Amino acid sequence: MVGLRGVMSAAGVNDASESDSLLRVFSSPSTLPHLLSLGAFSGFLFVAMKIDLFGSEIQGSIIFLSLSISYFLAALISPSRIGKWIFTVQSDDYGILNRNYWFRGFSRLLPIIAVGGIFWLISNHLFVEGQLRNARIFLALLFIAMSVFQGVSLAYGWVVYARKVQRSPRKSRIGGVFSFIRSLVAVIVFFPLVWWFGYGAEDPRNAIFTENIYWILFLVIIALLGVLLDRYTKSVRDREGVDGVALDRAFFFIFITACWHLLGAWRRSPIAAEQSSGGMLLEEAVLMSISIILAVWSMAKRGERGGWRIFQGQSAVFWGIGFGFIYAGSISSLTALSEGSLLTTTAIGHAITALVMMGILPMCISWVGEPNIEKIGVVNQPQPTEERDNSEHLPGVEKLTQERTSVDDEVVELLD
Repeated sequence: MVGLRGVMSAAGVNDASESDSLLRVFSSPSTLPHLLSLGAFSGFLFVAMKIDLFGSEIQGSIIFLSLSISYFLAALISPSRIGKWIFTVQSDDYGILNRNYWFRGFSRLLPIIAVGGIFWLISNHLFVEGQLRNARIFLALLFIAMSVFQGVSLAYGWVVYARKVQRSPRKSRIGGVFSFIRSLVAVIVFFPLVWWFGYGAEDPRNAIFTENIYWILFLVIIALLGVLLDRYTKSVRDREGVDGVALDRAFFFIFITACWHLLGAWRRSPIAAEQSSGGMLLEEAVLMSISIILAVWSMAKRGERGGWRIFQGQSAVFWGIGFGFIYAGSISSLTALSEGSLLTTTAIGHAITALVMMGILPMCISWVGEPNIEKIGVVNQPQPTEERDNSEHLPGVEKLTQERTSVDDEVVELLD
């Protein structure tokens, strides 16, 4: 028991040290200028493509792709000594509140800009204007693909959760009162969110009639989706040999997450986004930053487990920034192609994610599988004690065993 506790405590220390190491890598000033460049370049290129500044509507997509390729190359080179010298800046002697740090920091952007410029020149030399326009279409389609992938990954996250909580085979709670209760819980969960985001935390009685109808319709849709999706997944959840309770949890959490994205799309429609477009733009910037942070964190963790140096340390940061430029470029390209706003583009992304999660619900629930009964039985089975193992060697037991054997022999002789 003491040894087990020692192993568990050691594992806890290792996990804490790994998390602390990853946090230090991400917050390191050595790559701060590169993170700032992502926000600066993305914001400028989005505006330039929107107003078609100096032909940026066509060239912007090529620039986004060129910058992302530059950072991917930086991620491959950065583990080496020359890579660290070229792309990272040491702040030990200066500190970030020092002019020398910022001068040396932004000088590390010059190789990135140079490599990106080379790719941009090669693209313009090899392709004509009509072919360069296809880069916008490629990034716009990539935005749709990333929205689909986000829906699948979020749903799969709840599948992993259901696999961990499933126990023995139990019946699923389907239809009737259970379906009504789930829909009611969903409406209760989203009612304060509608009040906060839809009405700006003000009295709904002061809103106009069409605005009230708009948000009431959203709550009605949530309730109806709860009932329809319950019937849509009935055949998968009502199987024999599965933990229906765990499947119900996976169903409900995927449903709630999809409704959250549906709320994001509902808020960003032209009907509801007029009063708070500035706040939503800031929200999208925060969500984009969170996505980049998660990408960096995930790649760093996988790099540690697999022993790949190109996915560890500053390399993971550069991979994340490269994907960040692709994400920003896809949003900018789709916005330029549709001639809409950023909020409309992100609303499309949220809607696609929500529809994908609801569409693949039966498949995701089937991924949970059946509980491992043998493993559960081994865990729950009481271990034999030493007294029980040694009971056969006691004198009384040996005598009783001999008597039973002799009686059995006599019975066999009578039967013969």
